[in-house]
Amino acid sequence: MLKKLLLLSLTLVFVLSGTAAYAEIPNSEPGKNGNIKWPDGQALPTFADAKHLDVVDLTTSTGDWKLMFATLQGIVNRERPRIYLIEDDYEEGKYTWLNDLNVPYTMKSPRNLLLKYKHEISGVVIYDPAVRDTINVATTMAGLKNAVVASPELAKKLKKSPYNLKVVEDLRGRFKNGLDAYKWQFENLWPKTTHRMLIGLNPITSIDLPEGNWDDFKTVIEEDERIRDSSNRDVYNLDLSEFLGKESVYLRFQDAFTAAGWGPSVHQITVKADGQVITQFVPGTSEEAKHLYDHGGSQVIGGGEGVHRFADGG
Repeated sequence: MLKKLLLLSLTLVFVLSGTAAYAEIPNSEPGKNGNIKWPDGQALPTFADAKHLDVVDLTTSTGDWKLMFATLQGIVNRERPRIYLIEDDYEEGKYTWLNDLNVPYTMKSPRNLLLKYKHEISGVVIYDPAVRDTINVATTMAGLKNAVVASPELAKKLKKSPYNLKVVEDLRGRFKNGLDAYKWQFENLWPKTTHRMLIGLNPITSIDLPEGNWDDFKTVIEEDERIRDSSNRDVYNLDLSEFLGKESVYLRFQDAFTAAGWGPSVHQITVKADGQVITQFVPGTSEEAKHLYDHGGSQVIGGGEGVHRFADGG
């Protein structure tokens, strides 16, 4: 029997949301909610004290809605905290931190919260799902334009009644890959943002595959529960035979619950063809480097002596 060599390439994907460079806020005129103060030598600005918070529970909302509300929160809270988002069912309780703030609050539905503050935003910036890095471009742009970020599908809903938001920017088709998007962002948006703080993210230059795109992937295994106690730690055998026939097979590990920030982890990879071990490696080794397609998109984090694992950046 002719043995087929299976080249296994691992790509750990960063799904980034809610990260934005903030526009400079003029200090010459007092804002309606009080100006922020950012003295030299102080790492973060000081905001006016919160007097009341509108709280929305997004634990059952999709990632697109969470991203949109995160950018709304960034605009509305620019000078004084007014919106509080509950994005996860925290182990210490959803309302523990909120109640510890000792600030009066009112629970709002996502719909009513958006309707209350829609007059404070200029519209919607649509990111390109084909180039996921445009989420970062969109959030920076949204901060400059007082807008919210949305996927094309969500933007369709936001343009209709009762929201009636206009599209201020549409990034679809504007960039061929992530590096192209970040280069444009640096050349066009960097001069307009505050330089008081610089946050570095891996550019993931190889986000585009040699053939096809991320939508061509097929899910072969998925965790449908939020597990944080390692109870799902096990050896998983994945049959990739149906994907053979071309030069390479790409296996992507992605966070099933991006808002939680825990991310997937892989302790060891073994590749077999016709029952024979083709390669076997652990993260951080020279053997692993031969098979990683995106070196910038995965990390090795320690887990005790002799224990390392892949982890996403979430």
